[in-house]
Amino acid sequence: MHSLDPLATSTMISDTYRRYLRSLLPLREPQLAEALAHAIDTSPLLTKGPLLEATPAYAPGATLNELVAEGVLDPAFRQLTGPALPADRPLYRHQEQALRKAVAGRNLVVATGTGSGKTESFLLPVLNALAAEHARGTLGPGVRALLLYPMNALANDQMKRLRRLLADTPHLTFGRYTGDTKDDPQRAADTFEQLNPGEPRLPNELLSRREMRATPPHILLTNYAMLEYLLLRPQDMDLFEGDQAGSWRFVVVDEAHVYDGARGAELAMLLRRLKDRVGQGRQIQAIATSATVGAEENPAAATAFAQALFDVPFRWDASDPAAQDLVTATRVATPDGPHWGPLPTTEYLRLATTADPEPEIVSAARMHGLPAGTTAATALAAEAGTAALRRALADGPRPVHEIARDVFPGDPVGPAAVTALIQLASQVTDTDGAPVLSARYHLFARATEGAFTCLDPAGPHLDLARHETCARCVRPSFELGACRRCGAVHLHGTFTGQGAQARLAHRKSPDSPHTWLLLDGDGSDTGADEDDETLGDSAKGGLKERRLCTRCAAVHPAATASCTAPDCGGTELRRVHQLDTHEGTPAACLACGARGHGMIRLFEAGNEASAAVLSTALYQALPPATDGPAAALPGQGRKLLFFSDSRQAAAYFAPYLEDSYTRIQHRRLITQAVRQGCPDPDEPLHIDDLVAHTIRAADRAGVFRRNDSRQAKQREVALWVMQEVLSLDDRQSLEGLGLLRIDIDREPYWQPPAALTSLGLTDDEAWLLLQEILRTLRNQGALTMPEDVDAGDEAFAPRKGPIWVRSQGSEAKRRVISWLPSAASASNRRVDYLVRILDALGHQGERRAAALDVLNRLWTDLTTGHLADWLRSENQPGIGVVRRLDHAWLRLRPVTAADSGPLYACDRCRRITAVSVRGVCPTLRCTGRLEEFKPSPETDEHLRRLYLTFDPVPLRAQEHTAQWTGEKAAEIQGEFVRGQVNALSCSTTFELGVDVGELQAVVLRNMPPSTANYVQRAGRAGRRADSAALVLTYAQRRPHDLARFAEPERMIAGEVRAPIVPVDNVRIDRRHAHSIALAAFFRAMKDERGRIWRKAGEFFLPDDTTGEIAAHTVRDWLTPVPGGVMASLRRVLPEQVQQEIGVDSGDWVAELDRLLRAAQQILDQDVSSYSERRDQAAAARKYRQAEMYEKVIRNLTQRELLGVLANRNVLPKYGFPVDTVELRIPQEGGAVSGHLELTRDLSAAVHEYAPGAEIVAGGHLWASAGVYRLPDRELVSRHYAVCAACSRYREAPGPVDPVCAACGTQSAAAQRRYVEPVYGFVAARGPQRRPGQTPPRRSWYGDVHMSTDTADLQEGVTTFASGHTTPWSAGTRGEMVVVSEGPAGAGYQICDWCGWGRPHAQAAPLRGGHPHLLKDTQCTGPLRVVSLAHRYQTDFLQIHLDPLTALTATAARLRSGLYALLEGAAAHLEISRDDIDGTVHTGTDGMPSLLLFDTTPGGAGNAVSMGKRLEPVVCAALARVESCECGPESSCYACLRNFRNERFHELLTRYEAMALLNALTGDST
Repeated sequence: MHSLDPLATSTMISDTYRRYLRSLLPLREPQLAEALAHAIDTSPLLTKGPLLEATPAYAPGATLNELVAEGVLDPAFRQLTGPALPADRPLYRHQEQALRKAVAGRNLVVATGTGSGKTESFLLPVLNALAAEHARGTLGPGVRALLLYPMNALANDQMKRLRRLLADTPHLTFGRYTGDTKDDPQRAADTFEQLNPGEPRLPNELLSRREMRATPPHILLTNYAMLEYLLLRPQDMDLFEGDQAGSWRFVVVDEAHVYDGARGAELAMLLRRLKDRVGQGRQIQAIATSATVGAEENPAAATAFAQALFDVPFRWDASDPAAQDLVTATRVATPDGPHWGPLPTTEYLRLATTADPEPEIVSAARMHGLPAGTTAATALAAEAGTAALRRALADGPRPVHEIARDVFPGDPVGPAAVTALIQLASQVTDTDGAPVLSARYHLFARATEGAFTCLDPAGPHLDLARHETCARCVRPSFELGACRRCGAVHLHGTFTGQGAQARLAHRKSPDSPHTWLLLDGDGSDTGADEDDETLGDSAKGGLKERRLCTRCAAVHPAATASCTAPDCGGTELRRVHQLDTHEGTPAACLACGARGHGMIRLFEAGNEASAAVLSTALYQALPPATDGPAAALPGQGRKLLFFSDSRQAAAYFAPYLEDSYTRIQHRRLITQAVRQGCPDPDEPLHIDDLVAHTIRAADRAGVFRRNDSRQAKQREVALWVMQEVLSLDDRQSLEGLGLLRIDIDREPYWQPPAALTSLGLTDDEAWLLLQEILRTLRNQGALTMPEDVDAGDEAFAPRKGPIWVRSQGSEAKRRVISWLPSAASASNRRVDYLVRILDALGHQGERRAAALDVLNRLWTDLTTGHLADWLRSENQPGIGVVRRLDHAWLRLRPVTAADSGPLYACDRCRRITAVSVRGVCPTLRCTGRLEEFKPSPETDEHLRRLYLTFDPVPLRAQEHTAQWTGEKAAEIQGEFVRGQVNALSCSTTFELGVDVGELQAVVLRNMPPSTANYVQRAGRAGRRADSAALVLTYAQRRPHDLARFAEPERMIAGEVRAPIVPVDNVRIDRRHAHSIALAAFFRAMKDERGRIWRKAGEFFLPDDTTGEIAAHTVRDWLTPVPGGVMASLRRVLPEQVQQEIGVDSGDWVAELDRLLRAAQQILDQDVSSYSERRDQAAAARKYRQAEMYEKVIRNLTQRELLGVLANRNVLPKYGFPVDTVELRIPQEGGAVSGHLELTRDLSAAVHEYAPGAEIVAGGHLWASAGVYRLPDRELVSRHYAVCAACSRYREAPGPVDPVCAACGTQSAAAQRRYVEPVYGFVAARGPQRRPGQTPPRRSWYGDVHMSTDTADLQEGVTTFASGHTTPWSAGTRGEMVVVSEGPAGAGYQICDWCGWGRPHAQAAPLRGGHPHLLKDTQCTGPLRVVSLAHRYQTDFLQIHLDPLTALTATAARLRSGLYALLEGAAAHLEISRDDIDGTVHTGTDGMPSLLLFDTTPGGAGNAVSMGKRLEPVVCAALARVESCECGPESSCYACLRNFRNERFHELLTRYEAMALLNALTGDST
């Protein structure tokens, strides 16, 4: 495989992105089109980079032999050395330091970079201890070292390394105990052989659980979730108790930085429980490793984190190296010189392409005086150009062009020479295999905010940043949109004010209605095409002519001559037409009649579309494998790894990328086929011929599998071709882009119809005109299909057929369009085109009547005359005789400069066409003129260039998120490693050091929360030592992303903070208390009764013999609490938590019993429901269906017990350590449903899983149908109200007092009620569809409130530089309520009986009940309108405003300042913005304050950190809002806006934010 050229690839990607953006809005107004193109081409806001980051080699230390001789290592260690562990190869210096400290018995944090050998830092001390114990003759079975990994994949990687190291030491045993480990030894051996073909099994590797229980291995590898299970399950107690359990010595936590916040609290409690089991009376040595634990920035914080995590001492004394339990890396310094050379830049370029450059480098160095025996690595390191490059990179990542100016000043090929030198330095390695210089390139692209322009008569000033007022002429700035088909310019916003005060303003709030103004439309007609109306699903809209003042944005009636708005009086009015719609994306253009989803679009690229464009360009640039097995794989070995912070974003992007890529691939294959199959334009292709040629092109590209039949290929490709023939989207189709010409064949004796020649047209013009008229039928889908193609296939949406045409009389229900308009008021494209042709011919008289006459005569010729073969007649039942264009008469040929006639482009709508009759544009109602168009590579539109140059190599994309079961996720990972999957879209699952094979590039679909996350994700690329890697990051339209885009260097190499471990999280600690108790219960039941429960049905359903329900016996066993359990609880739980959950009183036992009984009822109800369906199906003799329900029952009852307990919040669930609920998907929902586990934090679930919401999982859409209810359990419900005057929140079990206690305002609004859906949600049954081109709409209408002021408080005061003081309060038990009020804030209708639900907004009346949520019947239960909510306690920070600010601050100022503070906190504290949130809280005194809180139930310590560091947080917030490119009177997604605060967008401005922040600091300026 060749290497990627990062510089050329970056340039290509940047050019592609700008070319794509230029294609988004085909503005038909020349000045605006030119201004937009100029802004895109010159804007610095769109891409940055590539930036080059270099990592010098790590400094060498002592060899293993030297450490043995010194006495650091035991002499027996020499037995472990060999090819896999050379005794004479120097360790890295940090490895040596770690080894010395660990051998001395110290607890240790190893904090070194990726690829630094952290594994050896902990593995060598473990192996040394084992070797020494073996030498003493005391090494028997039993765990000595536990290696804990956050992912199975990391443990698997470590096993490969241990096999190499311990191949010749059979006395040292090791084993991996994870969810993938088989119980049976033979099955485990078979699995090993399957996964490791040809690799012999080592006698000292224990493969099965049974083997490890019998003789526990010396080194045990597992993950934290499995360690939880090991501590719980009685069958695994021999690992921790008994004769072989007294030997535990080491606990190693790899990738320790992931244990931050709630996850850190989970692991800290787990390790305390482990220590309670195995560490009584002995010392357990703790070692943590991480590349991003903040050790360089704050070593004391890093060791404090480790101490909190392990609950053992870690020391850091900056003045005493002997008291430092922390090891960081030491890098090799740049050689001081003397340096030889430098080589000419042309020589770097040449050497980089040489297969083996090392001899030439040595030869050149010898010529410059270096001694004989000098290695290529030493020579290149001493070369002057290499040294200069190292110096240029010494201070961190820099743009390549900037580096080139320093290293090769004035050299035009400097950037290319830098890239070549990096390639050389990566290829040339020293004797240990380390490259002279490793490097990584970083390229950034960002989302567009929109296109905003004034309408200055002297010329528009267009900007890509949001401004409400033009920065150059102080006129109002409007947001631009355009029709995708005709380019008609639309202005988007919302009306403010009434009557003469009405103005078009930027739309900020989701509650504000959308207003669309068609700029300079003539308004003579709505422009609707009757064909579109017949086949479309959107209602006909209307236009109202208005006048828009370009000086003040006031909108007036049509007859207005001058602006009547106060203080304006301007006469610069533009004619506009207001659309009769309030849709966010109008589905119809009333200028040209085009219809379809998002026909009018804004200049918003969209996260998925932009990422797909960038990723496709990168994937195409990846070099293929030219030989070996990889060359035969889909994509020829190309692989890309994608990261998203959101699992939903990752899940949606996989099918989106594959679908969008495949559409381009199909069109490219058709382009190749038509060009290769039709070398002579006079012999065009029949559709069947094109299908055959396309199959051959697809075979050459490797699209089909070898075992695909010819018939299967025929069906598939025929569908592609017919999609293209219909040409539904002129802006994207091959025909619409001037690459394919589709004509109707004609007999040699053909004569032009008299109806056309009588108009004065030539024979050729008549032929072209007739073709264009018949094309309107083809574009509407009134076309016959080849035998293998179904006209009703989803691929033809929205023109699913069959569709017919008849002379007159359309019929929407039967999909019949009318050749002639059905009414005098109607029109269609045929009439419109002929009218404009007649106008161009100078026709005298009423042109519409003449056009109708021509069409009528043509219909006669086409149905009865010599043209009748083209329109095939069919007699359809209930319709009569109708016709379709016969596809067999169509002929296709390529459009090439050499062999085809000229192409034409409209000077108004810019449509490209191969047909010009008197220069009339065929676009509906377009007044533009066709001019000859000569495409060139420089002017080619984005898609046109793709269809001409794209390599149609296959791409298979898959999701890899926590929504998959572990088994399915491992299967997908394996397919990606092997190259069977080309694009893996993951959330954070592969962020750590997982082996994903050789990757030359990765794509980050958003800016990660912190530098630590970025470093980890970027580190997945560049696993090939001989190649520099490329990291491509897309900054989404949100403040964090766009702020980091402004300073990409900070993202790459910014400050990394130490993780936080809040061990007193009550919600988390309670579950660990349950785990202690259940572990003891399970052990006792095994010892006393011989009972072990493995499956959910065994534990929760009545025993077949005794009828006893095991889950109900737990409380009895815990009454009273056994002494051993009580002692463990007191040793493990923090004292404050013990008091909170009632350890002494036993209250915690009642809560455990409640949760177990709720879980039992859920399973019992599910089994009863499916049993009823099974019995009904059997009674109706639907045996296959009955068998399916029986399988569902088995699936429910055979689920792993511990997994069910974790999902029901009884036990810790480490993947999502908060209050989780499940979206229960129907098990009969297809093969994929059995591989999915959809769980979510309840705070997010009340939005994302709410009735009517859709999510993507496993490549399918799943819609929530309601709230899961238990038959004898009522959901917790409370009344609540928010004061309209002071915004104070209040709630109560019953009706809330209508008088606000804070301000005394009497509320006139109806009170609302919420329920807590603590048992989860249920997805709708029925077939699941694949996600479309638009992501599922998320509904986040609601807010977060503090429901109590009684939390324990810590008071503080921050003194700013001005001397001004701001008081604050911080607490750890703030009672928060997340309220989801549904679309438009109208709530949800939820059935009191079955839980079925839907959004209340615009809900249609129901007759005869509604579908039962769990059964195949109707339910007549009452529907109640409620909100959904989640109550939880968390850490909070309350910032108190001075009295003057509190009394005078508007809602806009308070909200703007609040969201600025949150962005500043996220940036300064290096935490994810999703981990914190805020609200404006009104206290009992009626005074507002700013409330910032952790979104993690129980808290994660972030809020308290914000209080302690309030001054730098405020400074970071000010820096964010002061530097944003949007206008101060507004806000944008780069400063204050995000999805969750959408309802407040109309309030948010940078000016108000700065005013509040300055009030906090006391800055009066």
